Amino acid sequence: MLFLLRDGDIYQWIVIGITMALMIIAANLIIHTALNALTREVDEATTKLASAEDELAKVKETLSSVTTLDELTGCYNEKHFLEVLIQHSGMSARGTYVFTLTILQVDQFSDVVDKHGLASGNEVLQLYTRIVKAALREVDIIARLGADKFGLILSGASEDDSVMVINRISQLISQIKVPDDEDIKITNSGGITSYHGTESPETMIEHASTALNFAIEQVRDCVAGYNYVAPDEEAETEVPEEPAK
Repeated sequence: MLFLLRDGDIYQWIVIGITMALMIIAANLIIHTALNALTREVDEATTKLASAEDELAKVKETLSSVTTLDELTGCYNEKHFLEVLIQHSGMSARGTYVFTLTILQVDQFSDVVDKHGLASGNEVLQLYTRIVKAALREVDIIARLGADKFGLILSGASEDDSVMVINRISQLISQIKVPDDEDIKITNSGGITSYHGTESPETMIEHASTALNFAIEQVRDCVAGYNYVAPDEEAETEVPEEPAK
């Protein structure tokens, strides 16, 4: 169907067309601006979320350190040591994995504290633990179990291996000097036990402590091994081995 448009009608349609085009352009600009603003907000939110996750990771790491490490020495604490000992006992019970538990005591810690104060005693402990850590492998574990006592878990080590490690530690710690006191020579004593498939972690610690006490009662600066006795054998044979230097 054909129809005629007057000049005025054409002008009106042109104006309407231009107006609609401008409205479409304006709408697109508004949408584009809104999308850009939304994108910026999303990017900012993503950045803040990533920053928050980083902060949370740092907090978790700090909390983990607080709950597993001894503040003075940087060694593991007793609670974490017991958890690790449970893991090692489980691995040993399931296969051929072997390890030893050793408890060491700094023999002169009380002497240093009595003569020079707790601060000097703590300095000795810090030097001591740095030396022990340097003598151990990455797979080995050291924890502070008391004021002057430390626990070692030596992975894949026999009791003879542990004796050699402790003897090496004893040689190294002889270099520790107490300021203004040439009379005090730093030594350590140790008690060793290994896992035999039936002991609880607490029992292993008790056995190593028994061996340590035996070593201290002898001459100090030595290491004793615990003579494990199976539950169905005579209890009176449960005595530590002679100290080995």
